[in-house]
Amino acid sequence: MIFYIIGIYLFLIPTILYSDTNPPASIQIPIYTINDNDYISVHNYAMVNNDDLTFYDEKKKIGIKSSRYNIIFSQNSSFIKINNKIYHMFLPVIYDENNFFIPVHPFLNIMNSIFPAINFVNTSGEKLIIYNNYNITDINIINKTNGIIIEINTLVEFDKNIISGAITQGGWLSLTIPQGIVDSLKIVNSKKQYPVNRIRSVQYDESAQISFLISNKIDEFEIYTTNNKININLHMNTEQNIQKIKTMREKWLLDTIVLDPGHGGKDPGAIGSGGLQEKTITLDVAKKLGKLLEDNLGVKVIHTRTDDSFIPLWKRTKIANDSNGKLFISLHVNSSNHAKSATGFETYLLRPGKWDDAVEIVKRENSVIKLEKESHKYKDFTNEQFIMASMAQNEFIKESEFLASEIQKQLDRSLNIKNRGVKQAGFYVLYGANMPNVLIELGFISNKKDVRILNKSRYRQKMAEAVFKAILTFKEKYEMPIINEQ
Repeated sequence: MIFYIIGIYLFLIPTILYSDTNPPASIQIPIYTINDNDYISVHNYAMVNNDDLTFYDEKKKIGIKSSRYNIIFSQNSSFIKINNKIYHMFLPVIYDENNFFIPVHPFLNIMNSIFPAINFVNTSGEKLIIYNNYNITDINIINKTNGIIIEINTLVEFDKNIISGAITQGGWLSLTIPQGIVDSLKIVNSKKQYPVNRIRSVQYDESAQISFLISNKIDEFEIYTTNNKININLHMNTEQNIQKIKTMREKWLLDTIVLDPGHGGKDPGAIGSGGLQEKTITLDVAKKLGKLLEDNLGVKVIHTRTDDSFIPLWKRTKIANDSNGKLFISLHVNSSNHAKSATGFETYLLRPGKWDDAVEIVKRENSVIKLEKESHKYKDFTNEQFIMASMAQNEFIKESEFLASEIQKQLDRSLNIKNRGVKQAGFYVLYGANMPNVLIELGFISNKKDVRILNKSRYRQKMAEAVFKAILTFKEKYEMPIINEQ
């Protein structure tokens, strides 16, 4: 089959509200002559309308989808399905192994009969002009410290002086827009968030009305326009709102990070070949990580210890809480008495132990309380109380899980040892930390391969850099949305 391009084009014009001095932009797509009939490419039609395109049944069918329609075309069939109803075009859809082609005039006539808001005009038989007469499309809601902005997206610039707004006793804010033509489906389906509970629209002959059900009392509002937006600035409980967002921002501003090098002083931790001690490794990695954080992020870094001193477990989280820390990271090195081949790094969250391979680690890390003068602080700390402790920290569990996952990801990229994943166990040192918190086991000091890595300064630097990158990702995810509200 031979296709001929005959120089006729389909023009897409986004709106009919324009002047001669400011005509709308147009997009051209070719019309093909196939068997003496005019056809257009489904791909081109979908592209200029920003429709989604989907293939079915090994390319025997193709679909295009928008907020208003879902259309299915079948190869060599003159029937099409639009929103689950069958229509007849009398000319078949053609497929040439690369593209589907649809007969222009039957297809557009059907579309115009179903969607009268879309107009198709044939001028002098040489150009087909398609334009959508909606000039108000959808809505965004933006929360800021000094109020709320309802952003109405438009295809033309409206005169703000003729737009009127009013607040009803039922809490509806209604906007009347002369010459406005609303895509009601997109408007109503726009994403709703605080303080907008519902959106509705009414189309009149010479104007459009859009109404918003607001959850809070509006102190005042302002309307202003740009060439493609109508913005409504809402002011509600202004002082209360500012304080609420300020408090939230301060809560999540990652300005203080607490690093806890495990063990120290009379508690050497695990000991490996050649006398390498866990307390030495954790202190060195903590110092390297602290320097990276201070030099690159400018945050305040609190170390639970900066030298070879003994710090009780309960005091480590107290230091973190008293310093208003926003992250608590406890650094440790693993060891196995029963499996010398055990290798790799893992990150733990505070939970009662659920993994068999965590039992030995928990017992070893928690056994330091035997060296503490005030070990009575733990005497009634049963498994049930661990459950209560983890429940009390549920406020931060999502953040802790994200941080733990990111730490594993970054360490995996940097170290040539096994990634043992994120786990949960009952570590005393994490109990009571009122902030996102994790415990990292950097490797197995009982494994010869891991010891070679743990004993080298450059590998400890790589460990510190990996954890730093994870903290940076955490900071970007949980801090920036709050800062951007300023």
